[in-house]
Amino acid sequence: MHKPSFPSPQILRWAALALSIALLQACSAVRLAYNQVPTLAYWQINSYLGLSETQAEKVRSELGDLHQWHRDTMLPRHAELLQKVRQQLPSEITAEQACSTYAEVRVQLDRVIDQIEPRLVWLASQLTEAQIRTLERKQADSNADWRKEWLDVSPPKLVEQRYQQLLSRAEGFYGSLDAPQKLALRNFVAQSGFDPQRAYAERLRRQKDLVQVLRQVVAQPTSLERNRDLLRGYLARFNASPDVAYQRYARQLVEEGCAGFAQVHRAMTAAQRAKAAQSLQAYEQDFWVLAGR
Repeated sequence: MHKPSFPSPQILRWAALALSIALLQACSAVRLAYNQVPTLAYWQINSYLGLSETQAEKVRSELGDLHQWHRDTMLPRHAELLQKVRQQLPSEITAEQACSTYAEVRVQLDRVIDQIEPRLVWLASQLTEAQIRTLERKQADSNADWRKEWLDVSPPKLVEQRYQQLLSRAEGFYGSLDAPQKLALRNFVAQSGFDPQRAYAERLRRQKDLVQVLRQVVAQPTSLERNRDLLRGYLARFNASPDVAYQRYARQLVEEGCAGFAQVHRAMTAAQRAKAAQSLQAYEQDFWVLAGR
């Protein structure tokens, strides 16, 4: 029910999720979408940095290698996880089972990020101050859009917006929802502890952290081990905020999401659960075909 390439937190998360085909969300034309990932990831990176010709050539090559590794190594793991989830769907799913699946997804995404990391070190060491300023401008533009969507709205509109977003995802997975399932979804949203102000503050912290790290790398581009440590530190702080209060909040959201998924799934009919299982089976088969198995 819930829901990182380089150089921003948003790009990092997007690329890893794209490479993993958003494991538990509906996606049309999976095979076509998957084969386009390197091109889409390149466009995203270039839009944030304005790559030079030399940088662009290297990034395209690295994305191609990363995509092939993911096809060979991770797609079978994704298919196996989908099979496990699919077998659970006809029955009720507990919050503990949902959180166990979430943890497995995180492990698989972390493996992708581990493969991205050395490529980040190279790219960071090649950046110019002008490119970092371009990144800052892009961050500011993105923040303005985020504020407009999540902060500059009334509380009732925010609740309705979140409900409509989750409804769209749920219907892409289970098919059309009727009144009982919609009520369960509305109850989940109404009880949610999601705080856009807190989320925005953490977003700004991550962005500032990234820019500071990039400027440290650019200051000594040939210090490979130092720069690797700097980027590892950034990724660690991205995954676990140094703000202890935010860590508690993030854990709360995960637990809330697991319980919410269990609650909404419990409200689904046998036919809706069967539809969800069929959807996952189709993606599972696509993953095996893409992996050449």
